[in-house]
Amino acid sequence: MFRSRALAALFLVSAATTTQAEEGAFDISVGGRVHVEASSSSPDPALEERFEFEDGVDWRRARLVLNGEFLDRFTFKIEHDIASGDIVPTDVFIEATPNDGAATFRAGHFKEPFSLSIQQSSNSHSFIARPAAVTALAPGRNLGFMVHDRFSGDRVAWAVGAFRDSDGYDTRPGADWSLSGRLSGLALDRDEGSDLLLHLGVAVSHRQPTADAARLRGRTGVRLAPRTVDTGWLPADGMRLLGAEFVLARSSFWLQGEVLSAQVDLLPVGSPDGRSARFDAQYVEAGWFLTGERKPYSRSSRSFTRLRPKAPMPEGRGAWELAARWDHIDLSRGSVLGGSQQSLSVALNWYLRSNLRFLGNYVSTDPAGAGSVEHVGLFLHFDF
Repeated sequence: MFRSRALAALFLVSAATTTQAEEGAFDISVGGRVHVEASSSSPDPALEERFEFEDGVDWRRARLVLNGEFLDRFTFKIEHDIASGDIVPTDVFIEATPNDGAATFRAGHFKEPFSLSIQQSSNSHSFIARPAAVTALAPGRNLGFMVHDRFSGDRVAWAVGAFRDSDGYDTRPGADWSLSGRLSGLALDRDEGSDLLLHLGVAVSHRQPTADAARLRGRTGVRLAPRTVDTGWLPADGMRLLGAEFVLARSSFWLQGEVLSAQVDLLPVGSPDGRSARFDAQYVEAGWFLTGERKPYSRSSRSFTRLRPKAPMPEGRGAWELAARWDHIDLSRGSVLGGSQQSLSVALNWYLRSNLRFLGNYVSTDPAGAGSVEHVGLFLHFDF
């Protein structure tokens, strides 16, 4: 009942998209997104005995967002998700940009500056789910503050911040402040006349769990799938995350990938000699727009962003995209037996308009030594 009423309210609010209290002084806009996922899994018998697979339809995201700007230098965002039946904060922050060109300051609950895939909005991904490599090793939204800026003719961007684990979707124990930073640059910039876009970046995060416990885990490719790689709770007093990323785009073709690593400092309880354990993950994904569009790139997030079809429905046929992804993660090292897996995904996506699209995914996942599983997934995305 609560979810139905909340979704109804979400659509009703969309009618009032912009409110202006005073010209140039205070602007407010309202928006939201609705994501629905349907999936079916076909695991091998050996894998089905170990994990519970579900088929069905599920609300993936149902968010209402309030964006605002005031005094020409302050902005804020208040966004909550109700897909789970609870009110869960996603982005809730305020940001200040000095007029003298100094770096922008942000404070609140938002994405840590780590991972290309995490920075990219769920409204822009070409696959139903982010790679397991990213969801297992990269931090998401947390409470903290950040400073970020762009320089060198807008070709180089940096961000650094301090955070405390507070993701509404997570059940981890509380943690001390973590430090995260990301540096990215445009080696080739198509906005400056080049047909090629080449983005390179690195990220680092130092994390200190106060409960002396860390956990890394990932799914097999769709939301309803189980987490087939899982370290369990590891006695640890520190963890360092490293990431390297790239984006290459030319005409209707695009390519992106990341290499991620987590070094966990195990306590003697978890490792006889107290040594650290290193876990690695990688993914590469590529796509081609059959209807000739070019995937847009955002200089603010340093990632791909929303596509606008050349011929949107109903006047045109929309945009069609064919994409593929390879995803690998290894969470076994020494005495830690979290498992490893690799996945191959193929996607056929139809963008009816810039805010309405259907994604179709086929995913084949092979957890090491446990058989394989195939998923077929459909995804509806609408936002306003």
